[in-house]
Amino acid sequence: MSGADAQTCGDHSQWAETSHCRVAAVRHFGAFAVLELIAPRVARRAAPGQFVMVTVPGGGFFLRRPLSLFAAHADRVSLLIEARGGGSERLTQLDVGDAVEVAGPLGSAFPTEDVTNALLVGGGIGCAPLQYLADELSAAGAHVTACFGFRDFRSARAAGAFTIDRLWVATEDGSVGKAGTVLHLLAALDVAPGTTVYACGPNPMVAAVQRWTFAEGLRGYVSLEAHMACGTGSCHGCVVDTARGKLRVCAEGPVFRLDEVTP
Repeated sequence: MSGADAQTCGDHSQWAETSHCRVAAVRHFGAFAVLELIAPRVARRAAPGQFVMVTVPGGGFFLRRPLSLFAAHADRVSLLIEARGGGSERLTQLDVGDAVEVAGPLGSAFPTEDVTNALLVGGGIGCAPLQYLADELSAAGAHVTACFGFRDFRSARAAGAFTIDRLWVATEDGSVGKAGTVLHLLAALDVAPGTTVYACGPNPMVAAVQRWTFAEGLRGYVSLEAHMACGTGSCHGCVVDTARGKLRVCAEGPVFRLDEVTP
């Protein structure tokens, strides 16, 4: 599989294998929680950039929630969750020993082969898949730098979940790190030629990072955010326009080349 293309699970609708998992550990960071799940079947097949569909336990919620894989080690995977609505809030309230159903892993993965220098750019909860990516790249010997942007102190609490050595943070209100957006962090960087950029966050941020990446003459990849109902490509509810035509974020994505999307 070429390093120039996002690694994909296939051209057709994906089959989502459901695993019955137990919560092994929980860490809270304000409105955010990292759930560590005992999920050997998911961990064995997972790659950075992929996601899972999680059933909200307790009833009352019809649709599963799409969540990026935050980390994967041995027989365990971790999920970084923000309490935004009733379903995600219930997931952040799970405790050690609780059971949860997880379908996946799903979607395409970040290409990581032959990367010497990597720049990871995230915004808000969009930072979630970048820890797993940083782990994979660092293990392969790549030099990894991360720049994360958040709106305010509340959202910046998520940065406490990450263990990336070279991690820079900006907040729009100046409450944590550099005052401004993630673009202010990028402007201050001395980026090595040939650096590969990986981005994930809200569309306005992705568009700005895309312009910056092209201006610097770099290549990159993006994980797009989208509302998903099935997560397997069946419902076609997350279709986006790309240079390759209309594609499903859950099936052909969520990872795309940065030069083929229009955020």
